[in-house]
Amino acid sequence: MSFHMTKRALTLAISVSWSVLCIASPSTALAEDTDSKADTAGEISASKEVGGKEGASKKSGGEEKKRLNSIRLSGAYAHHILLHRDSETTGEPLDTHENLGGFEIAYERELIEEHLSIELAKPFFFSPDSFESPFEATLKGLFVKGSWEGYIGAILVFNIRVFSEERAQFEGQKNVLSFGVGGTIGGSYHFTERWALELGFDYGYVPTDPVVTHEFDLALGGVYHF
Repeated sequence: MSFHMTKRALTLAISVSWSVLCIASPSTALAEDTDSKADTAGEISASKEVGGKEGASKKSGGEEKKRLNSIRLSGAYAHHILLHRDSETTGEPLDTHENLGGFEIAYERELIEEHLSIELAKPFFFSPDSFESPFEATLKGLFVKGSWEGYIGAILVFNIRVFSEERAQFEGQKNVLSFGVGGTIGGSYHFTERWALELGFDYGYVPTDPVVTHEFDLALGGVYHF
């Protein structure tokens, strides 16, 4: 009797233990599966974050900076209105208009991107009886729309005029130094990020020159941005 009760109790204990193990095993497996999924999700999230940062870095590195400097080489034409004056040798009235041709070299720097710039230019003008080599400083207001760029500005100009021997006799002087002020208006079209074609018109008033009083200049040339 005692043996049968002991055997029955042992059997009951084994059954209970087995039931407990069966119930606990799915919970443990579920917990392990949940932890595994969480780890995988964390790895994917971290990978996306790193990939996003690398993509943003590459995108940022791929974007080119705005080119704020440029150089220009233009062909130029100038028309001058001269003072009424008489020849120093014959006493006859001298011409009151003259035309010159030449070229212009300029450097420009944007001070405020797409709004304000400063240009330093060195034109060279020639005529049969004179040579001019002014130096111009221009402050420009810029107006940008797509590939087009317009500008309007103010000019300060310092000029050196050299006359031929024959004209120097009529004018009574060989070299003339002068200072003037003026304005400019023009625009350019950008074919690429680096290259553009620019057309500009300048007016100058020269109160200190004993020969020239008004200057009108037209320049057309290529611009390289860097």
